[in-house]
Amino acid sequence: MATAATTGELSKGVAKASRIRLEEPRLEADALAVVKAELEQAKAQLYGVLDGARAAFSAEDAIVRALAGAEQIDEVADSVLDVLCDAFEFDVATFWLLDPENGKLFAVAHRRAPTRRGRFIETEIRSLQMSLNEGVAGRVFVERKEFLSDDALSIAHPALTSLLEADGLRCVCAFTVAGRDGTPLGVIEMERREPLAPDHAIDSAVRVIGERIGAFIEFSQLHWRYSSLVADLRRGSGARPRQSADAIPLKPAA
Repeated sequence: MATAATTGELSKGVAKASRIRLEEPRLEADALAVVKAELEQAKAQLYGVLDGARAAFSAEDAIVRALAGAEQIDEVADSVLDVLCDAFEFDVATFWLLDPENGKLFAVAHRRAPTRRGRFIETEIRSLQMSLNEGVAGRVFVERKEFLSDDALSIAHPALTSLLEADGLRCVCAFTVAGRDGTPLGVIEMERREPLAPDHAIDSAVRVIGERIGAFIEFSQLHWRYSSLVADLRRGSGARPRQSADAIPLKPAA
């Protein structure tokens, strides 16, 4: 006959086994929930990458089509900034070009922020003659590489710092517009309020876009020089060249 102690132990064993059987489905459900959450997170990251890549390709295609219908960069600079801001969701953008006469950057185009202070930012930018290695654009021009930061205020031009801060424009992306040999011709600088997502694809996209725009500028400059040379030759085709005082007349053959 089983003693009272033995009966108690059996009862405890049965209760423990029952508890384990009850906990197993709950543990499996918790593990399944963790796996499901991880899959959802990976899915969201993947869609984020795809959306970024789609925006990058769309921006590049739109810019190439815009450049194809222009002869000079100043004709299409505003459209380029509109495409970039719409594709990558930036609020403000400036297209800086190098002035070869004074070696400074000037704004050939500016996309104004949709705020009350936007016009003050635009007025200040269009009046600037930015030295190289000064502000975001000058720094990028000298270093010749893309720049991304959520702290634009720490390196902004002193004339723009307070204006950008008042509008909350803290995130900046800037990249060079470079020629075929990598020589910088200008810089495109963009600001926005919200920081960029970790899985953005903007850095590789703007590098390609900068090269496309740089190639267009070089081609348009070469085309302008060629057209000017042809015009000079045509203007001089009907005129008889003057004989230089130092020229020696050709003697007729004996």
